[in-house]
Amino acid sequence: MRKFLWCVVWFIAFGGLGAQPKGTFLLGDDATHYTNVGNILLTISNFGTIGSGFVGWPQQPSCEYPRGSKIEHLFLGGLWVGGIKTIGGNRVYAVSTGAVDVSSVRDLAEGFEFTVDPSARLEERSSLPTSPFYSPQAISHQDFLADFVDTNTRDPLTQQPIPGHRYPLGIAVHMESYAWNYPFADYFVILNYTIRNVSDTPIDSLYVGLWADGVVRNTRLRPPRGSAFFSAGGNGFLPEHRLIYEWDAAGDHGLADSYFAVKFLGSSPVVDSVFFNNWQFRNTTGDLWNQSPQTDEAKYQRLRSSYLNQLTYEEARQILKTPSNRSQLLSVGPFPRLRPGDSINVVFAVLCAKKPGDPAEDNEQTRKILLRNAEWAQRAYNGTDVNGNNVLDSNEIDLRGDGSIVRYVLPTPPPSPAVRFEVGDGTVTVYWNDAAEQARDLLINRKHFEGYRLYRSNPVEELSGEGKLHLVAQFDVPGNGLFADNGFEAIRIRDENGKPIRYYFEDGDTVGYTYKYEFSNLLNGWIYRFALTSFSSGDPDLKVPSLESSTLATEVLIIPGQPPVALDTVEEIGIFPNPYYLSAVWDRSFSSPRAKRLCFYNLPQRAEILIYAPSGDLVKRLEHQAGLQQADMGEWLTQIGITAEIPLQMAGSLHCWDLITEGDLELATGLYFVVVRDLDTGIRRYGKFLIVK
Repeated sequence: MRKFLWCVVWFIAFGGLGAQPKGTFLLGDDATHYTNVGNILLTISNFGTIGSGFVGWPQQPSCEYPRGSKIEHLFLGGLWVGGIKTIGGNRVYAVSTGAVDVSSVRDLAEGFEFTVDPSARLEERSSLPTSPFYSPQAISHQDFLADFVDTNTRDPLTQQPIPGHRYPLGIAVHMESYAWNYPFADYFVILNYTIRNVSDTPIDSLYVGLWADGVVRNTRLRPPRGSAFFSAGGNGFLPEHRLIYEWDAAGDHGLADSYFAVKFLGSSPVVDSVFFNNWQFRNTTGDLWNQSPQTDEAKYQRLRSSYLNQLTYEEARQILKTPSNRSQLLSVGPFPRLRPGDSINVVFAVLCAKKPGDPAEDNEQTRKILLRNAEWAQRAYNGTDVNGNNVLDSNEIDLRGDGSIVRYVLPTPPPSPAVRFEVGDGTVTVYWNDAAEQARDLLINRKHFEGYRLYRSNPVEELSGEGKLHLVAQFDVPGNGLFADNGFEAIRIRDENGKPIRYYFEDGDTVGYTYKYEFSNLLNGWIYRFALTSFSSGDPDLKVPSLESSTLATEVLIIPGQPPVALDTVEEIGIFPNPYYLSAVWDRSFSSPRAKRLCFYNLPQRAEILIYAPSGDLVKRLEHQAGLQQADMGEWLTQIGITAEIPLQMAGSLHCWDLITEGDLELATGLYFVVVRDLDTGIRRYGKFLIVK
């Protein structure tokens, strides 16, 4: 259960009481999980909050998109449920909130009104057979499941009262979140709430909302602290798309080029009325529509109206497009009377999208990608109800055979192939199998494999923090008039007689590879990323486009170079860059002193690397073993936008170091000497390098 343990980014960081910091955040028993199967890294807790409040940041993302960009989109969010209850013979407004905008230690618990069982943890499951969380019951590539209640007015563990939680509705909430790695669906997370009345009295005029304190900022430029970080957001809403959103309207000048949005996808029973609200962070003065609601009645009026009916949509749009520090609430209802034991189901999507055009503007052109992404989120919810009319029509697929709609079914690309990358001297060879060629798409009910695509990044772009994959080669089914029509013969693995074979490596590999492709003329010691995908033919008649598996599923970082060498075959140890210029591209003036990388090469299988100052003092001792991730450079990878989710392979003769000494200090400028000892033969070789300002 949540224990009301709070991490407070305190007033020192915010300049005193007047700054109204957003640095307080509730940490429950399980607030450390975040979606990482796709491109959106969204923290989800077991007590019903989304976003991390930047607790544990940057290791714990709040709502980072795209993965590795360090562009954040959310401070905190949570479920709001409101209704009318009869308590003690009186009809009262009761609203239970999962999260609210908080600003000081005085009201840390207020507004966080859902609690969980002391033994509860966030459950994870996956539909991916290769996942350690694989389950036949999984809905998506990464499901999170949690259960919480609003029935406690005191924390069950500490018995501390929950301030303001006078009238619990008496509900139990089962929350499931769904995320996919498909490139057409890796930018949203679906939040599926089943809300059950566990009290002995009905709930009337029920409304459900998702509250979010959005903040779209590039945290490489401005870390998440201080009121200025939170005050650059522009806000908008689209009633026809049942969507509310935020963007960076003033802060990062196009370097936080994305939208954050919440979209209502559907409910059971079906309701169609959707309401929109924004208000100034912790504001209690001025126009009532712009004030943060403090009582259950005030929150209930928000849930059931847009801007308290004080503004027209057009008036609201004109005000909200100016930069400010606002919360947003998207709500739906009313639901019919919820009797004891009955449930309703409400589903939202949290989604992000790249924002083209003028960074500060918001218009039809800048929202094109946002609306495309929102459409795919809706398609995921609709499932077999392709036209979204909440009825399975005769031309739609009846997966269960009973006429029922199956939600959360997306058209699927062929699965990602099993792949292996072999690192060589200026080369990377990719091996993969042909299992994707037997794939069937349930929605079009046939095999739909078409081909493979190979991608590689530019190492200069990687160093600049702008690393992205570029299509290098494509091979697809010949003779059907689609795509290149070039077939697979050029990449098929054959024996010495030219016969196609399945190739097995001698290290216990059991996959059996069908194809291989070699990337050549690569720069040793430079970092590249590679990926392999499979793609489908599509079906125009059913409006299913050609779909591609995720690059995220096979993406790998590789630093090419020679395999391990015998030290008696080389004259000296290689070192690069040498001299090391602290202002050069290798360093890029990163904010972190650990974001550096000096590499040694011509290394054996196992070695001890000793670095000495001219005085003879030992500066650093490193242990090298080929085949392992040789990386005293984790912070350097983070600074150039590479996350821990992407595996790294290095040539066996390479070892890199972040220039941090045994005493945990930055290496000073000057000349240094290197001794490498082969741990198997005892042979030594030497080198030297220079650090220059």
